[in-house]
Amino acid sequence: MTRFASSLRPRGQKARASFVLAAAALLASGCSVSPKPLTDDENVSRLREDMSVIMAPQEPITGPVSMHEAMARAIKYNLDERVKLMEMAVANQQLDLSRFDMLPRLVAGAGYTGRDNESGSESLNLATGRRTGESTTATDRHRRTADLGFTWNILDFGVSYLRARQNSNIVLIADERRRRVVQGILQDVRTSYWRAVAAERLLKRIDPLEKRIEAARKNASTLEAQRVQAPLQTLSYQRALVDTLRQLQTLRRELVAAKSQLGALMGLPPGENFTIQMPPDVTGKDVPAITASVESLETYALLNRPELLEESYNARITADETHRALLKLLPGIDLNAGLHYDSNSFLLNQRWADYGARVSWNILSLASAPDTHAFSKAQEELVAFRRQALSVAVLSQVRVAVVQFRELSQEFSLNADQAAIDRRIRQQYANSSTVGQQGDMSVIQAEVSELVSDLRRDLVYADLQNAYARVMVSAGVDPMPEAVPSQDLATLRQAVSDGLGAWQQKAGGTARLQDLLVPSATTSEKAPAQRAPAENASVEKAAEPTAAPMAARGGEPVDRKAALPERVTVAELPTRPAAPVAGSMTAPMTVSYSPSTRAEPTKVYSVPLSALAPMARPSAR
Repeated sequence: MTRFASSLRPRGQKARASFVLAAAALLASGCSVSPKPLTDDENVSRLREDMSVIMAPQEPITGPVSMHEAMARAIKYNLDERVKLMEMAVANQQLDLSRFDMLPRLVAGAGYTGRDNESGSESLNLATGRRTGESTTATDRHRRTADLGFTWNILDFGVSYLRARQNSNIVLIADERRRRVVQGILQDVRTSYWRAVAAERLLKRIDPLEKRIEAARKNASTLEAQRVQAPLQTLSYQRALVDTLRQLQTLRRELVAAKSQLGALMGLPPGENFTIQMPPDVTGKDVPAITASVESLETYALLNRPELLEESYNARITADETHRALLKLLPGIDLNAGLHYDSNSFLLNQRWADYGARVSWNILSLASAPDTHAFSKAQEELVAFRRQALSVAVLSQVRVAVVQFRELSQEFSLNADQAAIDRRIRQQYANSSTVGQQGDMSVIQAEVSELVSDLRRDLVYADLQNAYARVMVSAGVDPMPEAVPSQDLATLRQAVSDGLGAWQQKAGGTARLQDLLVPSATTSEKAPAQRAPAENASVEKAAEPTAAPMAARGGEPVDRKAALPERVTVAELPTRPAAPVAGSMTAPMTVSYSPSTRAEPTKVYSVPLSALAPMARPSAR
């Protein structure tokens, strides 16, 4: 028996060595990972998947596209809007998952255990120091086990509850970011629509004029070859024609992409053709009006701007993070219970239940409690200061947006008058009986001057519409209601139309900022001494509202103490500098004309006619 056991030892050692070598080889092969670029098949598969979404069928365009329909299509099919909707869906799923973290752990397990020999052992007599010499066992060679354990850590429950509250605020932040994207998309659609209208009107007039200029160039070349006139006079005439043709080509380049940009904002596949509903020719009487007072717009912006609401939710998340950090310093209490089964035949009870409780506390963590509390409070103060700086920037944006709108309104009126004058001048040249190349050149120059004046008028009108939308966006007004009965285009178009027609009533029904900052009669007596002198009096001509402060979207009364930060005073608001904030509208406007709607400032565009002023205007955005 002893020889048999000794003969088995080398074989067992060899088996263990082989197992170790196999495990080492498997581990080494798993660690040797090399970069593998995408294959052509993988790229083609990705392209097909992406284009199936981009080129997904949409509701067909059955007629000319109006501005409201373009906005409805942008809300439904724009990919940026879809991204924000998916982010909201992911945030909601994360919130649903975090709720399960608050539940106790209930773990079920089952297993099988076996061995190739008996689990025997000898014992030692402590009194005599001798071994008993008898091998005994209390475990079967093959046995089955099953467990059902319940564990609940009260400290972990509190931490999971705070994490779930943070995730709920993340859902609200995702909603505010979606609101901001929708507001920006609608502003861009408005500007792109009016630029596309200008392009449709003027491109039809450029083609015949270019043909006339080409014909005049051929006649001039014939006169030069025949030496009918002095060479210098003929060359000067040709140079003026070429310069005029170059100006028309520049106009074409600035306008040709406007319709494509509108289609991209609407979510149409690239290259899809559509027609634009052409509104009547704009005149000086077509200037949109802002009837809401600046003070109401300021208050509404402070209560409803997505950026400010996002910072408020960030303040909640930071406060919960402070509570989590302090909660982790407390002792943990574990409650546990379980049901067990073991098929071991030597056990007296093969089925049993156990339960218990345990308290554990890392006492050394108390040393970091003061620093943890100080760090958490510093984070809360940082979020508060950032929100207050953003509030000042928002106030500045509202005032700047209103001032720019008023200035562009006056500028558009002047451009409309100039376009009307150039139209009458062109008619005088057309009705004139002057003949010869000088007469033809004068008529062409008059037509170009009229064309450029119309272009300037229409582009300034597009900038005016953009400034009108910027006032609405700076005030944080949602042109869409929170709940839309259906997502079809007809319902969305009607909702957009109703929202754009009623946004000033919604924002104008808010109380003035000064009224919200005076909580009691005692402080109201001191308010006149604290108020800053009125600035920009021309901007504040609108009537002051008398309605009670109402929430932006819910229509419920606003808590005046919680609505605005206590540190902001009326005297500070016009003078405190605005902090640089992403998407801030306080940056100086770059003089440019660009067909893009949301692009950065581009080159200055001017028409180098001696009789025309430079076309330097604020960019679309």
